[in-house]
Amino acid sequence: MAQAVQEEDQILSERVYEILFIADPNLGEPEVEALGAQVQGFVEKEGGTIQKREMWGKKRLAYTVGRHREGYYVLIATSGPGALVKEVERRLRVTDGIFRFLTVRVDEELRKAERRKAKRTLADEKRKSRPGAQPPREQEVQQ
Repeated sequence: MAQAVQEEDQILSERVYEILFIADPNLGEPEVEALGAQVQGFVEKEGGTIQKREMWGKKRLAYTVGRHREGYYVLIATSGPGALVKEVERRLRVTDGIFRFLTVRVDEELRKAERRKAKRTLADEKRKSRPGAQPPREQEVQQ
């Protein structure tokens, strides 16, 4: 019983986050890859798991940040406890080569989307199973 409660608490404490950071445009592709691996190491060291890592490449910024007009974008999707974010953000602040970052919790949005999808599927099944509910004939569709 106690083990089941502990496992449930662990599942609830596992949250899904997206970490997006912008690296210095003066760095080359290999250096940006190394930064991505370094941030991935930060996450794994804090007990998180990496779901995906996307290198978006060099993009123009919407406005000048410091002296930068463009930067390399890297997205890392991860899951882990809430304390993970605090430590990873602390490390991102002091990492050379990263001048902006954003961490967003996305698990609530995923749950909402799953609920909406389940409701839609249920409604479609109800509509299809009603007696007298037949798909439109070709003649009706063409008119």
